[in-house]
Amino acid sequence: MIRDNKVGKYLLYALGEIILVVIGILIALYINNWSEEKKAIQKEQAFLREINLDFKSNKTQLDSIISYNKVSYHAGQRLSIIMSKFDPNNPIITKENAYLRDSVRYYNSLVWRNKSFNAKNGAVEALLNSSSFDLIKDDALRRNLISWKDVLADYLEEEQFAMNFLFNEYGPWARKSFDPDSNNDPENRKAFFSKQHRNFINKRTGDLQNNLNTVKEEGVLQMIHEIIRLTESGKN
Repeated sequence: MIRDNKVGKYLLYALGEIILVVIGILIALYINNWSEEKKAIQKEQAFLREINLDFKSNKTQLDSIISYNKVSYHAGQRLSIIMSKFDPNNPIITKENAYLRDSVRYYNSLVWRNKSFNAKNGAVEALLNSSSFDLIKDDALRRNLISWKDVLADYLEEEQFAMNFLFNEYGPWARKSFDPDSNNDPENRKAFFSKQHRNFINKRTGDLQNNLNTVKEEGVLQMIHEIIRLTESGKN
């Protein structure tokens, strides 16, 4: 009985030791998991801050480009109307139309200017190209970040079409057709009111309108606003 009592006490002691070890392991695992989760949350928040800053910058830049293109678009429309008041075969400045001369120069300078969207995508690209994307818990944000690349590409494609025309078609023609050192050169006036130039103005105006329409149709600004909202501090 004494021997059995000692064995029983030993087994209880051993069982107690095992339980303590198991509890210690469970506590260690819990602390480790808690620590890893905390690190993951901190890493997610860091990404969200970077994305938020990038897209606030994108919004500021795109808002500026939209305003810029709207002015150029309306300038193209106005320029076409003004040019229609001149005889294209004999575009002479008379007393009746002299007041339009400065307007022609002003609107013409606006319609041919250009500003391109150079989106900040560093944080999004780093996230999408790594396993860290799994850190983003918000499903809506995940969908927007995945879709952003395609939405941006569609807009930039339209913008590139307009730039190709501006730099590859209109630019070479303008350099060949206009003498920048002569304000009253009859050849300059002839080229300015030519059918080719009027067609170029119509094409440029159409390209600017397409750029503005694409922002709406592709939901570029809407997506930027949504990503900013979903990455604001305190909303995740």
